[in-house]
Amino acid sequence: GYCTDDNARALIALSLYYKLRKDESVTPLIKKYLSFLVNAFNPDVGRFRNFMSYDRKWLDDAGSEDSHGRALWGLGVTMGITTDPSIREGICRLFDNATDCVEDFEHPRAWAFTLIGIQQYLGVYGGDSPARRIRSALAEKLYRLFREHASREWPWFGDTLTYANGRLPQALLVAGRALSNEGMLAAGLESLAWLLEQQVGKEGHISIVGNRGWMHRGRERARFDQQPLEAMGLIAACAEAFLATKDKNWISEARRCLDWFLGRNDLNLPVYDFKTGGCHDGLESHGLNRNMGAESTLAWLISLLTMYDVFEQEILFKAETEKEGSVRYAADLH
Repeated sequence: GYCTDDNARALIALSLYYKLRKDESVTPLIKKYLSFLVNAFNPDVGRFRNFMSYDRKWLDDAGSEDSHGRALWGLGVTMGITTDPSIREGICRLFDNATDCVEDFEHPRAWAFTLIGIQQYLGVYGGDSPARRIRSALAEKLYRLFREHASREWPWFGDTLTYANGRLPQALLVAGRALSNEGMLAAGLESLAWLLEQQVGKEGHISIVGNRGWMHRGRERARFDQQPLEAMGLIAACAEAFLATKDKNWISEARRCLDWFLGRNDLNLPVYDFKTGGCHDGLESHGLNRNMGAESTLAWLISLLTMYDVFEQEILFKAETEKEGSVRYAADLH
């Protein structure tokens, strides 16, 4: 059937593509994925449903906290990129209704997805939006979680690396920049640097923590069932770290994560299929997972588009730096 998770990811991919190319031909697709999210929202419980059957019947009254957070993430990204008034108006109404419940969420990754989406949303509609208060509350929850669990040897938000790991430091970086909170920024950078260190193979390539067993504190990590969503999250976190620091090393780290898709991984096999444009569902101990689900292909597309975006940010930063240098030089001459 269909799910809110993948429609939210598709909305993000199309929005990032529109930002890059200003291609109006994708606007109908953006509206299509957005309409799915509008329909997914259940006003009776204030939550997004997640699963729909092939015959267009909802299979749940409310999806997981993560799927709700991903929906807000998709809405926020689209809000931050589109210039279409009808799209923005629809997102604005839905976003406000869908954020009422998130302060009661218990799962850190749901907080992270929501924080990332809220920041994009507030880039367009700031002011006295309730989302500003919710951003601060969720950011403090995530930061507190880090402080409670982190040590010098294990600077992390809990005792296990599981899924969507890159989203946690990314969310702290997003919130830290927005709130001018140096502690959050430092925690985001420290946890991201450590997370990358834990996922480097002997030859310097990215070796993602496997989904079959994950990585528990004090134990060896699982090597396989490495999934594209994890590489996507690392790339986004590295891109956010570059925006926070302007340190080009973070771009190099993002590129190393992208190379995981292209074959620089534990099996030296491209996860992205150059012939079909699809993406395999991951790396298994025996080879590639031959299935190419929507989730994986969207992870590849979002990863690639994120790299294009961060390269553009690097160019803009370089141009601004050179301009400032020229102004200072002229002032010195004067």
